[in-house]
Amino acid sequence: MSEMTNESTGRAQQAGQTAKQEASATAGQAREGASQVVGTATDQVRAVTGEARAQAGAMAGDLRTRVTEEAESQTRRGAQVMRQWADDLSGLADGADADSPARSLVTQAADRGHRAADYLDERGVGGLVDDLQDFARRRPGAFLGGAVVAGFAVGRLAKAGSKADGSGSGRSTPPRASGTQGLPGDAAPELPGHGEA
Repeated sequence: MSEMTNESTGRAQQAGQTAKQEASATAGQAREGASQVVGTATDQVRAVTGEARAQAGAMAGDLRTRVTEEAESQTRRGAQVMRQWADDLSGLADGADADSPARSLVTQAADRGHRAADYLDERGVGGLVDDLQDFARRRPGAFLGGAVVAGFAVGRLAKAGSKADGSGSGRSTPPRASGTQGLPGDAAPELPGHGEA
């Protein structure tokens, strides 16, 4: 009987060792599989992040290009409008009397308008920005003062524009007074309890 017990014990031990080895192998495979999954996920995250950065850079570059093109287009339109105003002023000056003081002022304004339009055509937005930065470095006080005045002027123009639309006119008709406050022809209101006798 002891032989059978030893044999059963041996088989049980052998089965336990085999199970232990298989469990260890399965755990090793699971660890290896998990590390591969983590590695693959990390690679995919890096690829997605790189792609997102590349797309963000491309979008920023595209936006910069569009803004620059729009600014250049607006500058060209501004130069055309300024040139038209200068041409109109020149026409006014030509039609004025030769000895009129207004003629010389209008002629100067037309000349300055033509020069400003030429400057905008030649230099564009980049030149305008460069010149503004240079002026701000040389004379910061004058630049800040000019910015404040320009901001105030733009604010006033915006306010005047909204009043012209009627959206912010601030005008309202005063409420009509009730009662007989000196209005001829109005009958006195009847008060309750009076007038019945």
